[in-house]
Amino acid sequence: MAQKPTYEELEKRVKGLEKETLQRKRAEEALRESEKKYSTLVENSLTGIYVDQNEKIVFANNTLAEIYKYPMQELVGIQSWKLVHPEDRPLTSQTRAKRLKGGDAPSEYEARGLTRNGETIWIRRRNTLIEYKGRPAILGNVVDITERRRAQEELRKINEELKNFVHVVSHDLKTPIISIQGFSSRLFKNYEEKLGERGRRYLEQIKTSARRMEVLVSDLLALSSIGRVVSTFGDVPSVEIVKNVVSALQHRLKENGIELVVGDNLPTIYCDGERIYQVFENLLVNAIKFTRGTKNPKIEIGYEDSGDFHKFHLKDNGIGIDPKYHRKIFEMFHRLREIDDEEGTGLGLPIVERIVNNHGGRVWVKSEKGKGATFYFTLVKESW
Repeated sequence: MAQKPTYEELEKRVKGLEKETLQRKRAEEALRESEKKYSTLVENSLTGIYVDQNEKIVFANNTLAEIYKYPMQELVGIQSWKLVHPEDRPLTSQTRAKRLKGGDAPSEYEARGLTRNGETIWIRRRNTLIEYKGRPAILGNVVDITERRRAQEELRKINEELKNFVHVVSHDLKTPIISIQGFSSRLFKNYEEKLGERGRRYLEQIKTSARRMEVLVSDLLALSSIGRVVSTFGDVPSVEIVKNVVSALQHRLKENGIELVVGDNLPTIYCDGERIYQVFENLLVNAIKFTRGTKNPKIEIGYEDSGDFHKFHLKDNGIGIDPKYHRKIFEMFHRLREIDDEEGTGLGLPIVERIVNNHGGRVWVKSEKGKGATFYFTLVKESW
Protein backbone atom coordinates (compact mmCIF):
# COMPACT_ATOMS: atom_id res chain seq x y z
CA MET A 1 0.00 0.00 0.00
CA ALA A 2 1.41 3.38 -1.14
CA GLN A 3 2.39 5.74 1.60
CA LYS A 4 0.49 9.01 1.69
CA PRO A 5 2.60 12.15 1.04
CA THR A 6 3.34 14.25 4.05
CA TYR A 7 2.08 17.80 4.47
CA GLU A 8 5.53 19.15 3.75
CA GLU A 9 5.75 17.15 0.49
CA LEU A 10 2.31 18.37 -0.61
CA GLU A 11 3.26 21.93 0.19
CA LYS A 12 6.48 21.55 -1.82
CA ARG A 13 4.56 20.18 -4.81
CA VAL A 14 2.05 23.04 -4.65
CA LYS A 15 4.84 25.61 -4.55
CA GLY A 16 6.51 23.88 -7.53
CA LEU A 17 3.28 24.01 -9.50
CA GLU A 18 2.78 27.67 -8.58
CA LYS A 19 6.32 28.46 -9.70
CA GLU A 20 5.84 26.55 -12.94
CA THR A 21 2.51 28.34 -13.55
CA LEU A 22 4.13 31.72 -12.86
CA GLN A 23 6.99 30.97 -15.25
CA ARG A 24 4.52 29.86 -17.93
CA LYS A 25 2.50 33.07 -17.47
CA ARG A 26 5.63 35.18 -17.75
CA ALA A 27 6.66 33.29 -20.90
CA GLU A 28 3.20 33.79 -22.38
CA GLU A 29 3.28 37.51 -21.48
CA ALA A 30 6.75 37.83 -22.99
CA LEU A 31 5.54 36.06 -26.14
CA ARG A 32 2.48 38.32 -26.38
CA GLU A 33 4.69 41.37 -25.82
CA SER A 34 7.13 40.14 -28.47
CA GLU A 35 4.30 39.48 -30.92
CA LYS A 36 2.86 42.91 -30.17
CA LYS A 37 6.22 44.59 -30.81
CA TYR A 38 6.72 42.54 -33.98
CA SER A 39 3.22 43.40 -35.17
CA THR A 40 3.82 47.10 -34.44
CA LEU A 41 7.12 47.05 -36.32
CA VAL A 42 5.60 45.26 -39.31
CA GLU A 43 2.49 47.44 -39.49
CA ASN A 44 4.48 50.67 -39.18
CA SER A 45 7.20 49.69 -41.64
CA LEU A 46 7.81 51.99 -44.59
CA THR A 47 8.24 48.91 -46.79
CA GLY A 48 5.49 46.58 -47.91
CA ILE A 49 5.80 43.21 -46.15
CA TYR A 50 4.04 40.00 -47.19
CA VAL A 51 4.20 36.21 -47.00
CA ASP A 52 3.64 34.31 -50.24
CA GLN A 53 2.71 30.66 -49.82
CA ASN A 54 1.46 28.40 -52.62
CA GLU A 55 1.35 31.50 -54.89
CA LYS A 56 -1.08 33.28 -52.57
CA ILE A 57 -0.63 36.24 -50.26
CA VAL A 58 -1.31 34.75 -46.82
CA PHE A 59 -0.07 37.77 -44.85
CA ALA A 60 0.35 41.46 -45.73
CA ASN A 61 0.93 44.69 -43.83
CA ASN A 62 -0.86 48.00 -44.39
CA THR A 63 2.02 49.46 -46.43
CA LEU A 64 1.71 46.67 -49.00
CA ALA A 65 -2.01 47.37 -49.28
CA GLU A 66 -1.27 51.09 -49.78
CA ILE A 67 1.35 50.38 -52.48
CA TYR A 68 -0.98 48.15 -54.51
CA LYS A 69 -4.12 50.15 -53.59
CA TYR A 70 -6.03 47.11 -52.30
CA PRO A 71 -8.27 46.90 -49.23
CA MET A 72 -6.70 44.42 -46.79
CA GLN A 73 -9.60 41.96 -46.98
CA GLU A 74 -9.06 41.64 -50.76
CA LEU A 75 -5.27 41.52 -50.60
CA VAL A 76 -4.94 38.60 -48.19
CA GLY A 77 -5.77 35.46 -50.13
CA ILE A 78 -5.16 36.97 -53.58
CA GLN A 79 -2.98 35.05 -56.05
CA SER A 80 0.43 36.75 -55.91
CA TRP A 81 0.94 36.81 -59.69
CA LYS A 82 -1.98 39.27 -59.98
CA LEU A 83 0.24 41.92 -58.34
CA VAL A 84 2.86 41.56 -61.11
CA HIS A 85 2.86 43.20 -64.54
CA PRO A 86 2.13 40.57 -67.25
CA GLU A 87 5.47 41.14 -68.99
CA ASP A 88 7.40 40.55 -65.75
CA ARG A 89 5.47 37.49 -64.51
CA PRO A 90 7.91 34.99 -66.12
CA LEU A 91 10.79 36.71 -64.27
CA THR A 92 9.08 36.69 -60.85
CA SER A 93 7.79 33.13 -61.37
CA GLN A 94 11.23 31.76 -62.27
CA THR A 95 12.88 33.62 -59.39
CA ARG A 96 10.23 32.34 -56.96
CA ALA A 97 10.64 28.71 -58.13
CA LYS A 98 14.45 28.88 -57.76
CA ARG A 99 14.15 30.31 -54.28
CA LEU A 100 11.72 27.62 -53.10
CA LYS A 101 14.09 24.91 -54.41
CA GLY A 102 17.03 26.56 -52.64
CA GLY A 103 18.60 27.54 -55.95
CA ASP A 104 20.69 30.58 -56.83
CA ALA A 105 18.07 33.35 -56.94
CA PRO A 106 18.82 37.07 -56.53
CA SER A 107 17.91 38.36 -53.06
CA GLU A 108 16.97 41.73 -54.58
CA TYR A 109 15.62 42.69 -57.98
CA GLU A 110 13.30 45.16 -59.70
CA ALA A 111 10.07 44.32 -61.53
CA ARG A 112 6.90 46.09 -62.54
CA GLY A 113 3.74 45.64 -60.50
CA LEU A 114 0.01 46.17 -61.06
CA THR A 115 -2.26 48.04 -58.67
CA ARG A 116 -5.92 47.17 -58.09
CA ASN A 117 -6.98 49.72 -60.76
CA GLY A 118 -4.49 48.39 -63.34
CA GLU A 119 -1.84 51.09 -62.90
CA THR A 120 1.75 50.01 -63.63
CA ILE A 121 4.24 50.67 -60.84
CA TRP A 122 7.93 49.83 -60.37
CA ILE A 123 8.82 47.69 -57.38
CA ARG A 124 12.14 46.91 -55.69
CA ARG A 125 11.88 43.45 -54.06
CA ARG A 126 13.87 41.68 -51.34
CA ASN A 127 12.77 38.06 -50.82
CA THR A 128 13.76 35.35 -48.33
CA LEU A 129 12.79 31.69 -48.01
CA ILE A 130 11.10 31.01 -44.64
CA GLU A 131 8.87 28.45 -42.90
CA TYR A 132 5.37 29.79 -42.21
CA LYS A 133 2.98 27.67 -40.13
CA GLY A 134 5.08 24.59 -40.78
CA ARG A 135 5.36 24.96 -44.57
CA PRO A 136 7.82 26.68 -46.97
CA ALA A 137 6.93 30.26 -47.92
CA ILE A 138 8.52 33.44 -49.20
CA LEU A 139 8.88 36.51 -47.01
CA GLY A 140 8.86 39.58 -49.20
CA ASN A 141 9.80 43.22 -48.67
CA VAL A 142 8.87 45.68 -51.41
CA VAL A 143 9.47 49.38 -52.00
CA ASP A 144 7.63 51.49 -54.57
CA ILE A 145 10.35 53.07 -56.77
CA THR A 146 8.01 54.37 -59.47
CA GLU A 147 8.89 58.04 -58.88
CA ARG A 148 12.60 57.27 -58.94
CA ARG A 149 12.21 55.39 -62.22
CA ARG A 150 10.25 58.26 -63.73
CA ALA A 151 12.92 60.72 -62.60
CA GLN A 152 15.65 58.54 -64.15
CA GLU A 153 13.74 58.37 -67.43
CA GLU A 154 13.22 62.13 -67.42
CA LEU A 155 16.91 62.65 -66.74
CA ARG A 156 17.79 60.29 -69.60
CA LYS A 157 15.55 62.24 -71.98
CA ILE A 158 16.99 65.57 -70.82
CA ASN A 159 20.54 64.28 -71.31
CA GLU A 160 19.64 63.03 -74.78
CA GLU A 161 18.09 66.38 -75.67
CA LEU A 162 21.14 68.17 -74.26
CA LYS A 163 23.43 65.96 -76.32
CA ASN A 164 21.49 66.73 -79.50
CA PHE A 165 21.35 70.42 -78.65
CA VAL A 166 25.09 70.66 -78.04
CA HIS A 167 25.90 68.86 -81.28
CA VAL A 168 23.55 71.09 -83.28
CA VAL A 169 24.84 74.27 -81.64
CA SER A 170 28.49 73.23 -82.01
CA HIS A 171 27.95 72.44 -85.70
CA ASP A 172 26.07 75.68 -86.32
CA LEU A 173 28.77 77.67 -84.52
CA LYS A 174 31.75 75.91 -86.06
CA THR A 175 30.55 76.54 -89.62
CA PRO A 176 30.70 80.37 -89.39
CA ILE A 177 33.91 80.16 -87.33
CA ILE A 178 35.60 78.20 -90.11
CA SER A 179 34.33 80.76 -92.63
CA ILE A 180 35.68 83.65 -90.53
CA GLN A 181 39.08 81.97 -90.23
CA GLY A 182 39.19 81.16 -93.95
CA PHE A 183 38.19 84.61 -95.18
CA SER A 184 40.52 86.28 -92.64
CA SER A 185 43.46 84.29 -93.97
CA ARG A 186 42.56 85.12 -97.58
CA LEU A 187 42.09 88.78 -96.75
CA PHE A 188 45.47 88.90 -95.02
CA LYS A 189 47.18 87.03 -97.86
CA ASN A 190 45.68 89.01 -100.76
CA TYR A 191 45.33 92.49 -99.26
CA GLU A 192 48.09 92.72 -96.65
CA GLU A 193 49.70 95.79 -98.29
CA LYS A 194 46.41 97.68 -98.58
CA LEU A 195 45.27 96.94 -95.02
CA GLY A 196 47.91 99.03 -93.32
CA GLU A 197 49.13 98.51 -89.77
CA ARG A 198 45.75 99.23 -88.13
CA GLY A 199 43.88 96.97 -90.56
CA ARG A 200 46.34 94.12 -90.00
CA ARG A 201 45.95 94.54 -86.24
CA TYR A 202 42.17 94.38 -86.53
CA LEU A 203 42.37 91.33 -88.74
CA GLU A 204 44.71 89.59 -86.31
CA GLN A 205 42.22 90.29 -83.52
CA ILE A 206 39.42 88.75 -85.61
CA LYS A 207 41.51 85.61 -86.17
CA THR A 208 42.36 85.37 -82.44
CA SER A 209 38.69 85.74 -81.45
CA ALA A 210 37.71 83.06 -83.97
CA ARG A 211 40.32 80.69 -82.53
CA ARG A 212 39.02 81.30 -78.99
CA MET A 213 35.45 80.63 -80.13
CA GLU A 214 36.57 77.37 -81.76
CA VAL A 215 38.28 76.22 -78.55
CA LEU A 216 35.23 77.23 -76.48
CA VAL A 217 32.85 75.22 -78.66
CA SER A 218 35.17 72.18 -78.50
CA ASP A 219 35.44 72.45 -74.70
CA LEU A 220 31.67 72.77 -74.29
CA LEU A 221 31.20 69.67 -76.45
CA ALA A 222 33.78 67.76 -74.39
CA LEU A 223 32.24 68.85 -71.08
CA SER A 224 28.73 67.86 -72.14
CA SER A 225 29.82 64.38 -73.25
CA ILE A 226 31.56 63.40 -69.98
CA GLY A 227 29.35 61.00 -68.05
CA ARG A 228 26.91 60.49 -70.94
CA VAL A 229 29.15 58.66 -73.38
CA VAL A 230 29.87 55.08 -72.30
CA SER A 231 33.51 54.90 -71.25
CA THR A 232 35.89 52.07 -72.13
CA PHE A 233 37.78 51.07 -69.00
CA GLY A 234 40.89 48.94 -68.93
CA ASP A 235 44.36 48.59 -67.42
CA VAL A 236 46.51 51.40 -68.82
CA PRO A 237 50.13 52.31 -67.89
CA SER A 238 49.84 55.90 -66.64
CA VAL A 239 53.46 56.52 -67.71
CA GLU A 240 52.37 56.00 -71.35
CA ILE A 241 49.53 58.50 -70.95
CA VAL A 242 51.95 61.08 -69.50
CA LYS A 243 54.51 60.45 -72.27
CA ASN A 244 51.89 61.08 -74.94
CA VAL A 245 50.69 64.26 -73.25
CA VAL A 246 54.25 65.58 -72.85
CA SER A 247 55.03 64.76 -76.48
CA ALA A 248 51.99 66.75 -77.67
CA LEU A 249 52.95 69.74 -75.50
CA GLN A 250 56.72 69.52 -76.05
CA HIS A 251 56.84 72.67 -78.19
CA ARG A 252 55.08 74.78 -75.54
CA LEU A 253 57.36 73.44 -72.80
CA LYS A 254 60.50 74.32 -74.80
CA GLU A 255 59.10 77.67 -75.88
CA ASN A 256 58.67 78.67 -72.24
CA GLY A 257 61.96 77.11 -71.08
CA ILE A 258 60.17 74.84 -68.59
CA GLU A 259 62.02 72.00 -66.86
CA LEU A 260 59.72 68.98 -66.60
CA VAL A 261 60.36 66.20 -64.07
CA VAL A 262 58.27 63.00 -64.27
CA GLY A 263 58.31 60.44 -61.45
CA ASP A 264 59.64 56.96 -62.18
CA ASN A 265 56.93 55.15 -60.19
CA LEU A 266 53.83 55.92 -62.26
CA PRO A 267 51.56 52.84 -61.98
CA THR A 268 49.24 50.94 -64.28
CA ILE A 269 45.69 52.21 -63.60
CA TYR A 270 42.19 50.95 -64.37
CA CYS A 271 40.60 53.83 -66.27
CA ASP A 272 39.26 55.30 -69.49
CA GLY A 273 42.62 56.10 -71.07
CA GLU A 274 41.31 58.88 -73.33
CA ARG A 275 39.64 60.68 -70.43
CA ILE A 276 42.67 60.46 -68.13
CA TYR A 277 44.77 61.78 -71.03
CA GLN A 278 42.50 64.85 -70.93
CA VAL A 279 43.09 65.18 -67.18
CA PHE A 280 46.89 65.19 -67.50
CA GLU A 281 46.73 67.40 -70.59
CA ASN A 282 44.52 70.07 -69.01
CA LEU A 283 46.53 70.12 -65.77
CA LEU A 284 49.84 70.35 -67.64
CA VAL A 285 48.51 73.15 -69.89
CA ASN A 286 47.36 74.89 -66.71
CA ALA A 287 50.82 74.54 -65.13
CA ILE A 288 52.48 75.93 -68.26
CA LYS A 289 50.24 79.01 -68.03
CA PHE A 290 50.97 79.46 -64.32
CA THR A 291 54.76 79.32 -64.83
CA ARG A 292 54.86 81.63 -67.86
CA GLY A 293 57.38 84.38 -67.13
CA THR A 294 58.65 82.67 -63.96
CA LYS A 295 62.42 82.51 -63.41
CA ASN A 296 63.66 78.91 -63.84
CA PRO A 297 60.16 77.49 -64.42
CA LYS A 298 59.70 73.89 -63.31
CA ILE A 299 56.85 71.38 -63.36
CA GLU A 300 56.80 68.01 -61.58
CA ILE A 301 54.46 65.09 -62.27
CA GLY A 302 54.43 62.58 -59.43
CA TYR A 303 52.62 59.68 -57.83
CA GLU A 304 51.91 58.35 -54.34
CA ASP A 305 50.20 55.10 -53.32
CA SER A 306 47.25 56.10 -51.14
CA GLY A 307 45.72 52.82 -50.00
CA ASP A 308 42.55 52.20 -52.00
CA PHE A 309 43.41 55.10 -54.32
CA HIS A 310 46.10 56.15 -56.79
CA LYS A 311 47.17 59.70 -55.96
CA PHE A 312 48.79 61.84 -58.68
CA HIS A 313 50.06 65.41 -58.49
CA LEU A 314 51.28 68.15 -60.84
CA LYS A 315 53.42 70.73 -59.08
CA ASP A 316 54.69 74.01 -60.50
CA ASN A 317 56.72 76.96 -59.18
CA GLY A 318 54.58 79.58 -60.89
CA ILE A 319 52.49 82.50 -59.66
CA GLY A 320 50.39 80.43 -57.29
CA ILE A 321 46.70 80.74 -56.45
CA ASP A 322 45.13 82.67 -53.59
CA PRO A 323 43.36 80.16 -51.25
CA LYS A 324 40.08 82.05 -51.69
CA TYR A 325 40.04 80.87 -55.33
CA HIS A 326 40.87 77.19 -54.66
CA ARG A 327 37.24 76.13 -55.11
CA LYS A 328 36.24 78.76 -57.66
CA ILE A 329 38.78 77.66 -60.26
CA PHE A 330 36.80 74.43 -60.68
CA GLU A 331 33.64 76.36 -61.57
CA MET A 332 32.72 76.75 -65.24
CA PHE A 333 34.11 79.80 -67.04
CA HIS A 334 36.12 81.00 -64.02
CA ARG A 335 39.51 82.34 -65.12
CA LEU A 336 42.23 83.87 -62.96
CA ARG A 337 42.87 87.48 -63.90
CA GLU A 338 46.55 87.12 -63.02
CA ILE A 339 47.10 84.85 -66.04
CA ASP A 340 47.36 86.32 -69.53
CA ASP A 341 45.38 83.60 -71.24
CA GLU A 342 43.86 84.55 -74.57
CA GLU A 343 42.95 80.99 -75.55
CA GLY A 344 41.57 79.78 -72.21
CA THR A 345 37.84 79.17 -71.85
CA GLY A 346 37.54 78.54 -68.12
CA LEU A 347 36.41 74.95 -68.80
CA GLY A 348 39.70 73.06 -68.45
CA LEU A 349 39.52 72.44 -64.70
CA PRO A 350 35.74 71.71 -64.63
CA ILE A 351 36.43 69.05 -67.30
CA VAL A 352 39.21 67.61 -65.12
CA GLU A 353 36.95 67.49 -62.06
CA ARG A 354 34.08 65.84 -63.91
CA ILE A 355 36.34 63.13 -65.40
CA VAL A 356 38.01 62.39 -62.05
CA ASN A 357 34.64 62.24 -60.27
CA ASN A 358 33.36 59.79 -62.87
CA HIS A 359 36.37 57.61 -62.05
CA GLY A 360 35.41 57.59 -58.36
CA GLY A 361 38.14 60.04 -57.33
CA ARG A 362 38.48 63.71 -56.48
CA VAL A 363 40.69 66.67 -57.43
CA TRP A 364 41.96 69.59 -55.37
CA VAL A 365 44.72 72.19 -55.23
CA LYS A 366 47.19 73.36 -52.58
CA SER A 367 48.69 76.75 -53.26
CA GLU A 368 49.46 80.23 -52.01
CA LYS A 369 49.84 83.36 -54.07
CA GLY A 370 53.43 83.67 -55.32
CA LYS A 371 54.43 80.20 -54.04
CA GLY A 372 53.48 77.89 -56.90
CA ALA A 373 50.62 75.39 -57.02
CA THR A 374 50.17 71.64 -56.67
CA PHE A 375 47.12 69.97 -58.18
CA TYR A 376 46.22 66.55 -56.79
CA PHE A 377 43.78 63.96 -58.12
CA THR A 378 42.91 60.43 -57.05
CA LEU A 379 41.57 57.37 -58.90
CA VAL A 380 40.16 54.23 -57.29
CA LYS A 381 42.31 51.13 -57.62
CA GLU A 382 39.81 48.32 -57.90
CA SER A 383 38.19 47.36 -61.21
CA TRP A 384 34.70 48.65 -61.96
